[in-house]
Amino acid sequence: MKRKKRGLITIIYILIIILIYVYREPITSFTIENIIYSRNITEYTTNDYTRSYSFKYVQTTDNFVAKTARDILNIVYTVMDGGIDEFTFYCDKEYINCQDDIESISNNTDYLTLLNNFINPLNSYKKLYVATNSMGKITLSFDRLYSEDDINLINSYIKEFETNNITEDMPIVNKIKAFHDYVINSTKYDSIKANEMKKNIYTENINESHKATGIVKNHLALCSGYTDLMAIYLDHLQVKNYKVSNDTHIWNALYLDGTWYHLDLTWDDPVTNTGKDILIYEFFIIDTDKLVSKDTIEHTYNSYIYKEIATKD
Repeated sequence: MKRKKRGLITIIYILIIILIYVYREPITSFTIENIIYSRNITEYTTNDYTRSYSFKYVQTTDNFVAKTARDILNIVYTVMDGGIDEFTFYCDKEYINCQDDIESISNNTDYLTLLNNFINPLNSYKKLYVATNSMGKITLSFDRLYSEDDINLINSYIKEFETNNITEDMPIVNKIKAFHDYVINSTKYDSIKANEMKKNIYTENINESHKATGIVKNHLALCSGYTDLMAIYLDHLQVKNYKVSNDTHIWNALYLDGTWYHLDLTWDDPVTNTGKDILIYEFFIIDTDKLVSKDTIEHTYNSYIYKEIATKD
């Protein structure tokens, strides 16, 4: 009786092994899709500075299993926009070039830095780390550009400005103009840092004037500092916007009443030989045609990336 039972158990084991071998591919697929993918994708969350905007160049997504390089880019953008410090997603099992594409994307720092232009600066990053494995698992982790102390200082600056300068019944354009004037009248272009950069001299605090905190702390800014602070305020007003950059300059684009406009605080705060503070409105909410008519070398841009300002809706 025991021998018959052992023999039956052996036959069952053999049948199981045969079934596993015959159906090994669907079993493997099921394991990957339902155990690896589904259980380990990080839950997507957002914070107070998440925009959730989709643009022509890059879009938010709720699908965190990538099938193409474009999917990877949209996932990275969505995670950055959410302000998440670490996030894990996966490549589809049919996406055989996934590892090559993620490596290519992660090694192109200029390409990824552009994504900072499309999110709130308070969620932007200064360094991105990418880890992968052979099962298509991709883990992103970020060092954020703005610390919690930085964010608190900037929010206090905006609150103080609004308390003294803004009323609820003011039109949006008037609020933007008031902030434009307030920043320019209390800030100088950081010519010393700009000259250091031209000579490839980088001092300990070189990054401060690149950030909105350079204005808040020191009343000094480079073009990225002016642009970051205005982008943060435009988000505060719930005005859709992004930053436009080239190799030498950066400014704001904003969407008002169905049209995209340009706004450049740096060029509205010109440096003079006398050192006298000047406030002008040459680049205050102008359309693309007017920007082009000014024919400034500093305001060229990639129309493939910044499609909204290059075409009319």
